[in-house]
Amino acid sequence: MKHALIIGATSDIGIHIAESLAKRGFLLSLTGRNKQKLNEIKTKLKSKYSISIETYELDVTNFSSHSKFYQSLKDKPSIVFFVAGYYEDQKKAREDQTELLKTIHTNYTGALSLLNIISLDMEEKGVGTIVAISSVAGIRGRQMNYIYGSAKAGLTTYLSGLRSLLFAKGVHISTIQLGPVYTKMSEGHNLIPWLTLQPEVAAELIVKAGLEKKDLVYLRWPWRFIMEIIRIIPEWIFKRLPPF
Repeated sequence: MKHALIIGATSDIGIHIAESLAKRGFLLSLTGRNKQKLNEIKTKLKSKYSISIETYELDVTNFSSHSKFYQSLKDKPSIVFFVAGYYEDQKKAREDQTELLKTIHTNYTGALSLLNIISLDMEEKGVGTIVAISSVAGIRGRQMNYIYGSAKAGLTTYLSGLRSLLFAKGVHISTIQLGPVYTKMSEGHNLIPWLTLQPEVAAELIVKAGLEKKDLVYLRWPWRFIMEIIRIIPEWIFKRLPPF
């Protein structure tokens, strides 16, 4: 049977990824920090689909729990979706060390710790797919989100190297360069409607990219060109631009 592990299943996008996979008949292992919300998602999905669902409390920033968590899975997954993420206002992240570290550990170091454990197991078996959510924010450091962006830049680089390493071993790595999505994380931000996705649309595109074993995916194609333009702006001009 097809078995999917969703890390960050209680997020707005994670919930819809779980439903998208449930429709396809996947067995599901769902993780999150909120046990009650995990159980609510499980109950809702089991009422609609005849599938097996297991839930696991997991804090991505609790590094010492990662190995024990993965070993505790009743069945090891054939595909993993890493959806966990955290974004805080740039000013608050700069001034509050706790927020800064939470941003880095959730989006980068926690992801690497978990994905390293999972990828080693898949490498040994010679099969498996990992789909991880990065961000267009990681393509170039901008005034408004460079702390978050730096974590996502590191994640994108890690995934690129892991993809090259494991390609010949039968393991695939998909990197999702996510742009803005209407979620709790983006509340209060001035989003451009034609560049912003609804979470259920983003989730379906993410699942499709993973199942089709895509390498590097921009869910909205204009972002590839927008960020390429931003990337090539000379630094002497870039540093003089207003925040965006």
